[in-house]
Amino acid sequence: MRLADFVARYPGGGLGAPSDNARILDFFDNAPMATSSFAVRYRRAPNFFALLEHQAERAHVFLSVGDDGAVRTVGSVSLRPGWIDGRATTVGYLGDLRVGFDRRVIAQWRRFYAELLAHAHEIDELADCTHWYTAILDDNRAARLALGRERADAPAYVPLARFRMRNLVARLPLAGTSSRSRRVRRAMPSDAPRIAAFFDAANSGLAFGFRDELARRLSTWRGLAIDDFIFVEEGEEIVACVAPWSAAAVKETVVSRVPPALRAAGGVMRAMPRAPLRVPRAGEALRMLYLTHLAFAAHTTADARRRDVAAMLGVVFDQWRDAPWHCAALCDFDAWRLGDALRGYVQQTVPITVYAVVPPKMPRAAARAMGAGRPPAFEMAMV
Repeated sequence: MRLADFVARYPGGGLGAPSDNARILDFFDNAPMATSSFAVRYRRAPNFFALLEHQAERAHVFLSVGDDGAVRTVGSVSLRPGWIDGRATTVGYLGDLRVGFDRRVIAQWRRFYAELLAHAHEIDELADCTHWYTAILDDNRAARLALGRERADAPAYVPLARFRMRNLVARLPLAGTSSRSRRVRRAMPSDAPRIAAFFDAANSGLAFGFRDELARRLSTWRGLAIDDFIFVEEGEEIVACVAPWSAAAVKETVVSRVPPALRAAGGVMRAMPRAPLRVPRAGEALRMLYLTHLAFAAHTTADARRRDVAAMLGVVFDQWRDAPWHCAALCDFDAWRLGDALRGYVQQTVPITVYAVVPPKMPRAAARAMGAGRPPAFEMAMV
């Protein structure tokens, strides 16, 4: 069965195409992701599909439209080579969920979503995907309403790992430290094969690990180059790496509501000639440096991991000391507890959970087992 034929079964349903770009962007702009403490909009102009091209070589957009031609729901799936329990497979990320606030529309979306996953193995474009996952802001009530309560005929959301997106807005004195037995440095072009091998090896043991991914990203992600990478060596072995990167070419994050403490601090800092802290005004695009490709050797201890992060962040903040970033953002999974090494930074955090999405009537035990131990592979820059 072709995917287009499956989607066409549902009222107003279809696959998103470049000709739908304008109306999808208009719908996105009017459907922010809100929590109790802040509201954000992900602006995808001028090309909604550009971020999906960064996520994976294969991606599909689902939408439904009303009789007036206006978009009522949007969702996407990106499929890529991945690792599950050390086995090579294809994994799918479910994202971009936006649903209009209409009970009938929400009910139709839930039915479509459940049946899409239940029949994915019968759909030509999705048949090779064996596992699905997604990420949801812990306090995003709208997303949870759209997904509905757990039922036998609905997909199950099995928590894999919880993390805090740590937005580091300023470094205090003496925040960065390094280990005597390790050295941290920026990569050179000649380091590309070693970094690629390390990144693949570090991901091979992770749930939804990135497989054969680095070369694709270096050729696809706008503005990413091998000399953006910062890595830590122990002897001749790479034990940690990170790559600061801006996603501004494919998305902008606009914060509609800023926490009061940061808002007050921002007002004071804007009056200084060289502000050590930059806080966006409500409605301003957030100039964010994502700390992508964060990976550690499997044998790295918790203490060493925290030291390595502190050392790499020291290089990042030294290098971009005078750059106009509002923050540098990284995913700190509960299993890592990197926050213990980041007490020397002014930061704002957002709790998020990564879920395995299990099709209706499928067993959940295997998905629960994936959530034990190490965090899954995940890039917040791609959400």
